[in-house]
Amino acid sequence: MKKSQCPICDSYDTYQWYKANANVKKLSFTYEFSPTAKKTFRVVRCNNCSHVFCDPLPKDMYKYYEDVVDEKYLTQRDDRLATAKKIISEISKYKRKGKILDIGCATGDFLEVAKKNGFETYGLELSKWSVKIARDKGLTVFRESIKTHAKKNAGKYDIVTLWGVIEHFENPKEELEHINKLLKPGGIIVLWTGDVDSITSYLMGRNWWYWLGQHIQYFTRRSLYLLGKKTGFTQVFSKTYPQAATYIRLENSMARYKKKRLILLFFRLVFSIRPTWFLYLPGEIFWMAKKTNTKKKN
Repeated sequence: MKKSQCPICDSYDTYQWYKANANVKKLSFTYEFSPTAKKTFRVVRCNNCSHVFCDPLPKDMYKYYEDVVDEKYLTQRDDRLATAKKIISEISKYKRKGKILDIGCATGDFLEVAKKNGFETYGLELSKWSVKIARDKGLTVFRESIKTHAKKNAGKYDIVTLWGVIEHFENPKEELEHINKLLKPGGIIVLWTGDVDSITSYLMGRNWWYWLGQHIQYFTRRSLYLLGKKTGFTQVFSKTYPQAATYIRLENSMARYKKKRLILLFFRLVFSIRPTWFLYLPGEIFWMAKKTNTKKKN
């Protein structure tokens, strides 16, 4: 097989990390996790920038999200709302008002919280099912690509957010260039994704929770910093993402693991003490960067 080109730094100094064990026709694009959810396409690592990615990929993977109906996702609404409140308080330290575009907004939970906190909110989403739910809440959500939206709305937004979205991009560099166009001068991008160089990733190996067939990009803090630099952003911070968790969410996340019963017994006791806990797990990146308009080659 020919050498794979890194989508972040364009280097061909790459090597296979894991063989492919996923079939796109059997892939789940929902939150209904099972042991097969951990299967991925061929995983490649870049020696130059440390980025990890899947290659080769099926053509136009984004189309698989258009008809997704995800009832399991709805069961974790309380977790997302609690997390969104924490995130909005963090964003407000840098921008207290303005227009927010949430890319991959799903059913609009984050937008609801942002709207209640005085922001003017907009969303982008591919799933027809999710868009209907979000619009029924009175939210403004567009069902189109980032590229299409950027052509019509250059310089419109103060903030662009992506929660668990960037790891799904086939071409993250191209998508961030479109996001740069969407932002006003001095606008910020805020996102959450996994850290494939984290201790949890190395200790858990193929059992790390971010190994999912839906995920085709696996960032390190270094490769995410470089991506921002190359697409016209200056990093503001890179820290650990604060995530609210209830027993329902944990139970669903554990469904992909065979040996889960004893672990769930322990956590049932933990959550009986307090129904919601905030987790700061190694391996969860919370990243913010500011638009500078100057793209760097290196």
